Amino acid sequence: MGFLSRFVPLLGSALRSGRATVKRMTPLIIIYGSTGTGKSDLAVELATRYNGEIINADAMQLYKGLPIITNKLTTQEQRGVPHHLLGSIELGEDPWVVTQFKKEATKMISEIRGRGKLPIVVGGTSYYLDGLLFEGRVVDNQPALEGGASNRDELAAKHPILTDTPEAMLAKLREVDPVMADKWHPNDARKIRTSLEIYFATGRRASDIYAEQRSKKESKWASESRARDHDLGEILLFWLYAQREVLNERLDKRVDRMVQNGLLRETAEVYDYLRQRLAAGETVDRSKGIWQSIGFRQFEPYLTAERETPDSPGLDKLKLAGIEDTKSATRQYAKYQVRWMTMKTISSLQEEKLLDRLYLLDSSDIQRWNAEVLDKGVELTRQFLAREPLPPATGMSEMAREVLAGTVERSNRQDTPCRKTCEVCKKTLLTEELWQAHVTSRKHLKVVRAAKKRQLIPAHAVPSRALVAATPVCAVPEDTAPTINHL
Repeated sequence: MGFLSRFVPLLGSALRSGRATVKRMTPLIIIYGSTGTGKSDLAVELATRYNGEIINADAMQLYKGLPIITNKLTTQEQRGVPHHLLGSIELGEDPWVVTQFKKEATKMISEIRGRGKLPIVVGGTSYYLDGLLFEGRVVDNQPALEGGASNRDELAAKHPILTDTPEAMLAKLREVDPVMADKWHPNDARKIRTSLEIYFATGRRASDIYAEQRSKKESKWASESRARDHDLGEILLFWLYAQREVLNERLDKRVDRMVQNGLLRETAEVYDYLRQRLAAGETVDRSKGIWQSIGFRQFEPYLTAERETPDSPGLDKLKLAGIEDTKSATRQYAKYQVRWMTMKTISSLQEEKLLDRLYLLDSSDIQRWNAEVLDKGVELTRQFLAREPLPPATGMSEMAREVLAGTVERSNRQDTPCRKTCEVCKKTLLTEELWQAHVTSRKHLKVVRAAKKRQLIPAHAVPSRALVAATPVCAVPEDTAPTINHL
């Protein structure tokens, strides 16, 4: 009976006596969280205590090897717990699209349950987790292609525009799907390409597909007054969260440890592999896959100089720059993960009536990780598996109450679509709220003051905070106003 006989004795007794009056539980635990918050550690602890197996939902950890760059748990840290979808694809392959991940993860969930064990899905690739959790959803930055990389290559062969510059792709997208063209940032080549891929692959505009999905979802929930059982079974979700300043310091220290443990050696392996493929005349799309892993891109200038001018006195400077750039990119990625959670996942959980199953665990204080994350996660899981009433999510901690309440409030607030470009900072913003935040930010005003001193802009072009706050909100015709992705 596995964990069922241990944690649901009434159910086990009923099944043994032939009185199958209690529905068999099909539990699933999903762990969200930024890099560096301890997601994998919690997953291993829960799997150890509750007879579980772990399914990886980190796109970079799908790749074989490269344990330091992709931050995989060591064999010792895995503590004998089976890990699935870890090191599953070769270095030169594209990462799985959501449909591939969902297919494999769903299959694995079924197999784990078949062994009488508890499936635990954990990872930092939120669009994988969302794609698994929310039925019938095309995630905004993933192509609607069942065949994955091979179909994408075929599409690119038929439509060369897919390998053109971001400017050219955006111009084409404006032609075939202006709503999606207005939604994406001009430099976001991946999302622009994805919208074109959806159009070429399906013959339909991505904006129409998303609108249809929203309509079906709204119609569905309008006809249902209470939450239904999820297709994946009964779900318990954890969100490991840490204050940004504390997490940033932790991430910086982690990068230093990665460098000490051989990060440069692994980046050199990726670099040499890339050079071999290019030397063989292969075309390598560096906008996706392992080439986008944090660490490789940042150290590439150093690796190039090391190969071409090994005696250059500037090598140490390039190495230090690579370390600092890796730290910066890691901090930005953690911020991105939080924004995805707050801007996308929370609102989707509300739609699916699953928000009461999301528990924020505060991992800000590493000295209190056991008390705030481990102990609370273990007890919630025990209650969940025993079918006991679960406590309110906002009662877990002051941080949980503050962050969850604020996030829900923001997710219920509709931002005003508006594309504006700051010519001083060379930055495009896609909502009025983001624009106002930018032009009143310290960073923007600092750039403006510096530019004024260099007499690059006239004095009258320097806005004051009061003037900016009084600037009227831009208007967008209702028939062309897109749904804005803030990420």
